[in-house]
Amino acid sequence: MSKISMMGTITCQEGKADEMAAVLTQMVQAARQEPGVEIYSYHRGEDDRFWFFALMTDQESVQNHGQSDEMKAAMQAFGPLMAAPPEMSVTTPVAAIGFDI
Repeated sequence: MSKISMMGTITCQEGKADEMAAVLTQMVQAARQEPGVEIYSYHRGEDDRFWFFALMTDQESVQNHGQSDEMKAAMQAFGPLMAAPPEMSVTTPVAAIGFDI
């Protein structure tokens, strides 16, 4: 069974990057409790833009992602800080250093 990777970008509203970083930190903490989440990370770039990378064990893990009360609360706070919908892609890892595929 192939693992699933998700990656994308999120642009937050001007002046809201610090708030966004705090909410994304809450989302990472919530994801620690989700079965099948191997990597779940956000990275801050230029111009209030954040980059996202996750590695999930399988499709079931992807489908169950975001269902905990803690994650739902963090996601609710996340929405109003965005300047536009996130740009996300779901992929299958092919080769990597640092994690098993």
